[in-house]
Amino acid sequence: MNRRAFLVIAGVGLAAALGAILIYRRPASQRPFNIRLGQDRCKRCGMIISRLEHAAGILLAGATDWDYYDDVGCFAKDYYKHMSGGATIQDAKVVDFKKKSPIDAKKAQYIVADPKKLWTPMSYGVVAVEDVEDARALAEAHGGVLKTFEELLEWAREKP
Repeated sequence: MNRRAFLVIAGVGLAAALGAILIYRRPASQRPFNIRLGQDRCKRCGMIISRLEHAAGILLAGATDWDYYDDVGCFAKDYYKHMSGGATIQDAKVVDFKKKSPIDAKKAQYIVADPKKLWTPMSYGVVAVEDVEDARALAEAHGGVLKTFEELLEWAREKP
């Protein structure tokens, strides 16, 4: 092999190695929100997450991965605990109850109802949706009330 061919092969190998390092060392802010049903456990209660429409997640600054939750109530209680404890929360997502897709927790609409009328895994009776009209319809159907993110955190502070 001549010197030029060797340098080309070495350059390609070096580029591939650097690419792999950059992907592996991706900042936490770019880590995907990816709940594995039946495998991931709720950070607060330890229950295996089996229903996506009730799930949520918190990514703390400097963390290597998301903390996942099986119930929006568990999520809200831990979010409030982190916030009041001075932790920096880098990102927070909840899963839209109707669409079963992750949404920004601060932009979601929350329905809080009697858990006998709106079942959730840990009996908090809280679900999240993105669309305001969907939220109103769910609240009416389940005898619940609508809450903003800030109101949800106040609920979490007061909830035993």
